[in-house]
Order: sequence, then structure tokens, then C-alpha cells
Amino acid sequence: MLMMPVEPIFALALLATPLPIVQIDSQDPISCLSADETRDAVADGRVIQPAQASRHARQAAPGEVVRIRLCRQGEDYVYVVTTLKRDGRVARVTLEGQSGKVATIR
Repeated sequence: MLMMPVEPIFALALLATPLPIVQIDSQDPISCLSADETRDAVADGRVIQPAQASRHARQAAPGEVVRIRLCRQGEDYVYVVTTLKRDGRVARVTLEGQSGKVATIR
């Protein structure tokens, strides 16, 4: 049996991580903010609190919120919320950052 050293496996895992820019059904790419940038946007009143976005997402796609990110799509802010349903299915809910209105569910 051929054993691969740990370092190359770790390097391959890093290469496999998704990039911070994803594409949704819009022409504008989505670029997600850091935790500090998110705190600033919330503090400035540009977006709703992440807890509010989480509640909106759980209403749209019931389940446990496993990830929530604030992102920029063009000039707009959007929350991208990933929920895990009881049956094991994953849903990705995109919300308008200012209002919390559901934009898409996948």
C-alpha cells in the first residue's frame, strides 16, 4: 500500500476549498465579506442583523443554519444562508441584506 505524506494531502485539501466568489442566477458575481466587514455593515445599519437573517432563512427553508455569510452582489448586500434539513438535505437561501426578503432558495 502506497502512503502519501500528510503535507501533499493537506495542500490538496486547500486547493479543493471553494473560492469566496460564487455565481448565483444573476449576472453580478457574489463576493463575501470578512467577519470585520460584516460587523461594520451591521453597525452602520446597511444590513439587518445576522440573527434576523437566520430567522428569515429558517422560515423559508426549515432546518438548522450551518453557515451564514454576508456578501456583495454588485452594489447590493445579500445574506447567503445554508440550512441542513432533518432529512439531511441542504438548502441555500439568499436574502436581501437590507430587508431580509428571500431572493432565492436552492
